[in-house]
Amino acid sequence: MIIWRMRKIFLLSVVFIGLAMAQGSDPVVAEVGKAKITLSQFNLQWTLFVRQELDNQGIPFSPETEAGYQQYKPEFLARLAQDQAVINWAERKGLGAKPDEVEASLAETKASFPSEEEFAKALDDAGIPSLETYKQLLYAALTYNAYIRSLLPNIKISEASLRSLYYLYRFELALPEKFCASHILLNTKEEAAKLLARLAKGEKFEALAKEFSQDPGSREEGGLLGCQPRGTYVPEFETALRKLKPGEITKTPVQSKFGFHIIRLEKVEPAGYRSLDSVREGLTGQLTRLVLQKLVARYAEMEGVKLYPENLGGS
Repeated sequence: MIIWRMRKIFLLSVVFIGLAMAQGSDPVVAEVGKAKITLSQFNLQWTLFVRQELDNQGIPFSPETEAGYQQYKPEFLARLAQDQAVINWAERKGLGAKPDEVEASLAETKASFPSEEEFAKALDDAGIPSLETYKQLLYAALTYNAYIRSLLPNIKISEASLRSLYYLYRFELALPEKFCASHILLNTKEEAAKLLARLAKGEKFEALAKEFSQDPGSREEGGLLGCQPRGTYVPEFETALRKLKPGEITKTPVQSKFGFHIIRLEKVEPAGYRSLDSVREGLTGQLTRLVLQKLVARYAEMEGVKLYPENLGGS
């Protein structure tokens, strides 16, 4: 399912609401309960969707770039109808957005722009014909979101479900073997040799790194580079690092394109998997979204949805 996203001036779930447009020869493309979605209403939402998708990719909107999305119109229509079904249910439950809520949301959006003119230009750039149309879109978004929020307390994700999803996608949670290292970077081999001699006499690695290392990224941390997987460092550095045991320091300077390194292996973190607890929140959110998708589809089914994709034409 295509993720339907809007520009920053819109809410995340802007969905269809019966917009006051001239009907005439405007064919119906979907019936959702007693509500009807016409071609002109679909085209407004479709244009908003395509503009956002292109904007996310840094591609200007044009008839030519829009044409690349034509195949998704039937899928988008089905999603639009599902969302309208949720709005129908929300309104029957008394969760339709109040006028003051719409005005508050409008004021919040306007406040993110330096002027009324910039806000009006943003609406025009997004293909929204009027402020009233935008307010109707806000009403739809607020109503839809209010109903979705009302469902969340009743969605309980079991531990068994979490564990099942965790083991199903465990391969995606793999952690590679990591080498935790510190280094002192010097400009010449002679400088590096002198520091190696001082280390051999018992001077502290961290202190020497802070005083002499030419690597500004790790100098203040006593030379600490953190823990990185194979392939992170330049080949000469990594080859020398992997020959060390934890706590060991290279016996001779290691030359790379950056200069001469004195390397210490701090520890090796073995390959493994992220723990269930570390990904619990993300998995819970994923399962919750799946449940919501099924609920929305069910509401559309109960509401009674009829789609007429043939009326979309080539527009």
